[in-house]
Amino acid sequence: MKLLILDRDGTLNRSRDDYVASPDEWEALPGALEAVARLNQGGWRVVLATNQSGIGRGLFDMASLNAIHTKMHRQLAAAGARVDAVFFCPHAPD
Repeated sequence: MKLLILDRDGTLNRSRDDYVASPDEWEALPGALEAVARLNQGGWRVVLATNQSGIGRGLFDMASLNAIHTKMHRQLAAAGARVDAVFFCPHAPD
């Protein structure tokens, strides 16, 4: 099995100076979703590993993160792509 582990912010979506805290703030980078589709077509399984310390800092909650990822999965599917799993760390730096 071919497996590719990607970061989310700055790889699939635009990074922000603050945090992507809502679905409205999640914006795919040009060509990123299509690149995942090409990887999938080439037999790659793609998973995300993402640090989401905004949860630990109280800037957004799990419902918001789930809504962000729902939007991401829908846009991926519309591009003929999929991410097989999303792993995240919700902890603050301390």
